[in-house]
Amino acid sequence: MTASDNSRADVLVVGAGPTGLTMACELARHGITPRIIDEAPAPSDKSKAFGIHARTLELFETMGIVDTVLGQGNICNGFDMYNHGKPLAHVIFDSLESKYPFFLILAQSDTEKILNAHLESYGIRVEREKELVGIEQSDAGNTARLKIKDGSQEFIECAYITGCDGAHSSSRHILGLEFKGAPYPSYWLLADCDLDWKYPLHHLSVFIHPLGVTAYFPLYRDRGRLMFELPDAPVDEEMPEPAIEDVRRLMSEREIDYRSVGNPNWLAYFKLHHRMVDKYGDGRVFLCGDSAHIHSPIGGQGMNTGIQDSYNLAWKLALVLKGRSPESLLDSYNTERHRVGKGVVSLTDMATKMVGIHNPVLAAIRNKLLGTLSKLDPVQGKILTTLSQIEINYRESPIVGERWYQPDAVEGYHNYRRDLEAGERVKDYALTSLDGKTSARLYGLLRDTRHKLLLFAGALPEDMEFDELRKIRRSMESEYGDRIAVHTIADTDSLPPDFIKMNSVWMDNDLAIHRDFGAAKSSLYLIRPDGYIGFRNQPASLSDLLEYLPVILL
Repeated sequence: MTASDNSRADVLVVGAGPTGLTMACELARHGITPRIIDEAPAPSDKSKAFGIHARTLELFETMGIVDTVLGQGNICNGFDMYNHGKPLAHVIFDSLESKYPFFLILAQSDTEKILNAHLESYGIRVEREKELVGIEQSDAGNTARLKIKDGSQEFIECAYITGCDGAHSSSRHILGLEFKGAPYPSYWLLADCDLDWKYPLHHLSVFIHPLGVTAYFPLYRDRGRLMFELPDAPVDEEMPEPAIEDVRRLMSEREIDYRSVGNPNWLAYFKLHHRMVDKYGDGRVFLCGDSAHIHSPIGGQGMNTGIQDSYNLAWKLALVLKGRSPESLLDSYNTERHRVGKGVVSLTDMATKMVGIHNPVLAAIRNKLLGTLSKLDPVQGKILTTLSQIEINYRESPIVGERWYQPDAVEGYHNYRRDLEAGERVKDYALTSLDGKTSARLYGLLRDTRHKLLLFAGALPEDMEFDELRKIRRSMESEYGDRIAVHTIADTDSLPPDFIKMNSVWMDNDLAIHRDFGAAKSSLYLIRPDGYIGFRNQPASLSDLLEYLPVILL
């Protein structure tokens, strides 16, 4: 068929895994109706990627699906390493600075069901058995050529295409982007099965042994996933079908103490790869998730990174399509997320090689270092923030900025920790209205798809500071009301009467939120729709804000 009125879309999403479904859901939440296709006739029923980290759960909260995800998932609250079956290192997740200080276990098939139901709540359905086979790009947009199950073709005219179609991405192949990297030099055996052993069932575990590394991931109740490195397997030959007896043999050989293991519903040999593209797309076509980067499953980073790729790109596409942002905003997707993807591939590669050391001298050194360093609080903290992905930031992004002067004359603020610079994630806070009758949370405010402007009165506000905050609020509400939601946070004892009557003014009686934001004087923080700080300014200045805004908004 040729292009027609019923074969158009602002955005064509290719692939209906977690990354593609998140992209489609977020576009819909931001007011853009995409089309989403998938080559498969039905969703996968395999557990595949099943770990959801804290940062992804925070994003699921703003999407409105976190309660459903938590209700179906299994909380994992620790990470352990063993050497010859004996404890070597131990990390507990409960010190994580997030509402979700844990690793949630949920089969990818269930995550997809939740995301698919959420997508259908917007009236959008996945179009299955449609394969992307060609793309023609022009300055005005794309024409995507699809192959249908019956052999016919469909042409879709679309402004943008997002390739969320996995490691064997048709989108990437059509663009001709090289997937640079290599396979690891070993087969692995995967087994999802019932398990009865002496180790914690609700912790991630890695077992180091001269015969190979074994990783354990909790699934549901007494079920888990075991992954065995097979360093002696012939990598150039096809492996026979695995059996549960192979699992039992490997457990015994590697001194992993168990009582029973059985009832497998997935046994497979596979190879791990680490690969990445040089850029996350070309022209009006963007790559997200496994289509852009694949790596070792150590740390459970893959699906989370893909979901966050989509979350980063969707709000930008929506603003550009609505004519509220310059098209140059889309360039920041590659700048921001390629650096993140490169870091994940590098980190997981290093971790995989480190635990896979089999030289006895080097292994002894590694074990000594792991045992010692993992007991140090700063090291534990770094492990947690890295695994959970809450430390991801866009400080080097061209679309974030700050004009920030931190005074040292305000008690309690001098040399205060600066953990909220432009480009960094904002954590959640409890908020209370001035009359004490209404409570809210900052993440609840973030569900509004607009940018959020937080105005802080400061510790000891003066009249001139209130005058500037008034000017900022009036200007934003009159000129940018459809793009920016304004909220004021203040100590109620210092507020003038007209501020008390304003909409969305929140108490900070002990100035705890002010201190976290470093807001000693009147300050402003512009928070992007993805929950990262786009711009910060102290003392708050309308002229400084107006000078920044054209970078992201028209």
